[in-house]
Amino acid sequence: MLAGLPSRLFRATGLRSLRLRLMGVVLTSLALPLAGALYFFDQQLDQRLSSARELARHLTEDGVERQRDLIGEARNLLGILALVPAVRDAAHGNTDACVATLAPMPRQHRWTTGVWVTDPNGLLICDTTGPGSGMSLREREYFQRALDAKSFVLSEVVIGKRSGKPLILAVQPVLVNGEIERVLGVAIDLAWLTDLVKVTRQDDARILVLDRHGVVIARQPDPEGWVGRNLAEFPHIRRMLAEGSGAFEGESADGLNRIWAFRHSPETDTVFAVGMPTGPIVADAQRDLLRGLVLLGIAGLLSVAALWSLLHASVLRWMRVLSQAATRIGAGDVGTMVEARGAPDEIRLVANAFNDMSGRLKRREQELRAAMEEARAGSRAKEEFLATMSHEIRTPMNGVIGFADMLLETPLTAEQRRYASQVREAGRSLLTVINDVLDLSKLEAGKLDLVCAPFRLDDLADRCQAIVRLTAEQKGLEIHTSVSAAARGYVMGDPDRVRQILLNLLGNAVKFTDTGSVRLTVKAMGDGSGPRRYTFTVSDTGIGVPEDCQRELFQRFSQLDRGRGGTGLGLAICRRLVELMGGEIGVESRPGVGSTFWFSLPLQPASAPERDDSDGGVPTHQPSSRGARILLAEDLAMNRDLVIAMLTRAGHHVDAVPDGAAAVTAAQERAYDLVLMDVQMPVMDGLEATRRIRALPGALGRIPILALSAGVLAVEVERCRQAGMDDHLAKPLEKNRLLAAIDHWNGEGRRTGIDAGPSRLADTPAD
Repeated sequence: MLAGLPSRLFRATGLRSLRLRLMGVVLTSLALPLAGALYFFDQQLDQRLSSARELARHLTEDGVERQRDLIGEARNLLGILALVPAVRDAAHGNTDACVATLAPMPRQHRWTTGVWVTDPNGLLICDTTGPGSGMSLREREYFQRALDAKSFVLSEVVIGKRSGKPLILAVQPVLVNGEIERVLGVAIDLAWLTDLVKVTRQDDARILVLDRHGVVIARQPDPEGWVGRNLAEFPHIRRMLAEGSGAFEGESADGLNRIWAFRHSPETDTVFAVGMPTGPIVADAQRDLLRGLVLLGIAGLLSVAALWSLLHASVLRWMRVLSQAATRIGAGDVGTMVEARGAPDEIRLVANAFNDMSGRLKRREQELRAAMEEARAGSRAKEEFLATMSHEIRTPMNGVIGFADMLLETPLTAEQRRYASQVREAGRSLLTVINDVLDLSKLEAGKLDLVCAPFRLDDLADRCQAIVRLTAEQKGLEIHTSVSAAARGYVMGDPDRVRQILLNLLGNAVKFTDTGSVRLTVKAMGDGSGPRRYTFTVSDTGIGVPEDCQRELFQRFSQLDRGRGGTGLGLAICRRLVELMGGEIGVESRPGVGSTFWFSLPLQPASAPERDDSDGGVPTHQPSSRGARILLAEDLAMNRDLVIAMLTRAGHHVDAVPDGAAAVTAAQERAYDLVLMDVQMPVMDGLEATRRIRALPGALGRIPILALSAGVLAVEVERCRQAGMDDHLAKPLEKNRLLAAIDHWNGEGRRTGIDAGPSRLADTPAD
């Protein structure tokens, strides 16, 4: 159960999962609120930053205006005091009335820290704290300006020596007849900047008063103690000094990002600036966004949970039922139905369609089974028909070709020899037709199996040339073979099928060439580390093939010139064999010039076998050192006579019986070296006779038995092997093959085959 969990999770979360798709719909539906929340956050952040900018601008304006108002109040206060006799007429020895007048000023006017009176030389007469202490203000810059201007002046922001606070001094000369009699001054306290900081409600808010050089005159709050420090090297300070008034967002001297609003005060030649930190504003907006996203996420989870529950109850449960039903159908339980009572209407529609499909599949399966059985019956009938026709044609052809060969071995006149040769060739042509039909039938049924054995391409090419050389020389044609050095040596493949293709192409080249030559070329491409591509080319100087006919050459029953014979199956078989071996085949031709047929095969280079059995040609019979005693079981008198004639001429002794039962009896009555057994015979066929002989005790049950049969299909050869036969000789019999097989089983084969049991049956020509 746990082993299948990962695959189930993958299917449940795969891109094609309905669950994932529906969740995607839910998440997509949540995308709009999410986008709205992000948009709201962005707008809210902009709004808060704009509000902070406006607040800083407002505080700047308010600070400058308040400073202007205080300066105005200071001017008024000094004007009033200049009219008071106790102040105006105060002298160094008479200060009591002056002190009494000035002492209440700081309490009455909170914006000032003190008021003082000096003589024209700057010596302090009295102030809010008492009589003058001998202090002189004559060297002060603002005092000199007042003497020079003889009018109201303001000092730059200075730090009070007694209070240690930033102050602005307002100075008013008192003139009598145009001459300065007294100089009055009032200190304007800048502590009210703290009130502006409180309005911002931000701990990191800053209020600056800068002189025209960028020196900090006042800073609230000032935790770093920057009052009196020149900050002109910082970009935001340089911008304030250069522009005079405005607002911007930028990094401050302490590294924090702030919104700065600033304005130049012409009365004091200073820059008043208010900085609002952006960090807390962004943090507040992010906190609000986080709250919104949490609420949105909770809503999304609730939506997903609700949808999942609804999906499981309304869809997934029924999808699982449909899936299980489909799985049962896939496993072969065609006709499975889905019970969809209680399902939603849409699911019931799907279930009804599924049940209808399942019913149709059940009916279709029944129809297909019937059609398949009918096709199998037709295939069996076809195979039986081919086997019967092959057997019935091969049986008389055995006599025709065999007796023609025997006749050609006797003294004949030239005319008689020509007639006998034509009879033999006609029989062989008919046999070729039968073999072609059987091969094509196997190829179309996919029942032709390839073997894989080592063989030499150069030897195979030479043997194929030798087979067609006699026919070529009779027509006066030259025939040549060229095998490249890379193509020489052993390869792994099916030598019989390669030989069959080459003989077909060479035979066609000789057949359709009246004068000139035929050339076979074999080349190899590729290195020796893996399969190589071997190309076989057969070129002739024959009649050629028109271009419009070349496409049909490799189709069944396609013939270029019916007058030259053939079945029209050879090239079709070649194409099927080449494709079966993973190769290609083609043709290049010009009418009246000649043709070049080629095919290429991928073959693996191989090492030489211990013994080379790849000849595959008709063996040349060497007479046996002694005659064998042979039992022949054959029901047809014609075939008996033919085999007896072949064997007796070779020096063997033959006893013939007409059926299998007689063969079993004869094998028990007399000792034989081997048995030649026909398969289809009356009374008892050859298969049953073989099984009974194998059941005999001792050496009688181990006698070599060779099948003589017109049945050449693989299934027929396999029946012979299973019955206990040692070899299979196909009809029509070839004398050399027959005698070679007898010598093999009467000599080495008898010693090895009988002791070790039946050997593998030899391949038949049609296989």
